[in-house]
Amino acid sequence: ERLHIRFAREQNDPENNGLLEAKDYLEPIKERFPWLSYADLYVLAGTVAIEAMGGPHIPFATGRKDFTEEEAEAHYGEGRCPFGDGQHNPSTSRLPSADLGPDPNAPPDAPAHVREKPTIDAIRGTFSRMGFDDKETVCLIVLGHQFGRCHPHVSGYEEAWYAFDPAHWNVYMHGLGYLSVYGMLGSYKERRTKQGKRQWENFFAGRRWMMLPSDMALYWCPEYRKHIQFYERNRPAFHADAARAWKKLTELGCDNLTPEVPAAPAGRTRRPIY
Repeated sequence: ERLHIRFAREQNDPENNGLLEAKDYLEPIKERFPWLSYADLYVLAGTVAIEAMGGPHIPFATGRKDFTEEEAEAHYGEGRCPFGDGQHNPSTSRLPSADLGPDPNAPPDAPAHVREKPTIDAIRGTFSRMGFDDKETVCLIVLGHQFGRCHPHVSGYEEAWYAFDPAHWNVYMHGLGYLSVYGMLGSYKERRTKQGKRQWENFFAGRRWMMLPSDMALYWCPEYRKHIQFYERNRPAFHADAARAWKKLTELGCDNLTPEVPAAPAGRTRRPIY
């Protein structure tokens, strides 16, 4: 709530690179419907995008409020938005870093969850601060990273997570899909991009596939991995649990929201997936 992304400090957060393009895309909609808060608009856009790309219907609720510049400054000072203390991300972002590098004190032959403990701990620390457990954390990361690709001019990372169909929901109910990639990570190799970023890659079926260190963390960490493996075997459960986690995320700190009452298509009743 309050939508701090409208203010420069949050926009300049390195973990938010690329979001301004989406912000500009939504501005004409805000001009057409000025009564809709920016906070509601941005959450609605994400919720509709998930469904439009083939994901579950997630019930939307309205009533989030925007800070005015004066209200934000009175609450947070000149920066107009909260920022992290550097405990989970050295950039002081409240978002998790894609990569904090290996633990310099870990033995070279230590298992991956020991070597890569800084990134794993930062992810868990960030999500637990917001009240999410490991299962919900897995749901949110997989939910977001099945879509799209990384752009080197934006983040320094490159290529798509799921190269066959990055523009649609690809945690399919049956067959392969993004979750299946986690069973193939043994063939992925670490590589540095031209911008110096670590990522893990595989070349398969004429396409390059990519995983960020934060994605690999779900494979390295035994506690995260057990949820990945469960959802690979139980795709409907992922659809339902991811929808719940998204709704929880987008309603954190919000009071007195009004649930939507969607019109059912002719001849059938539309129900959420959970």
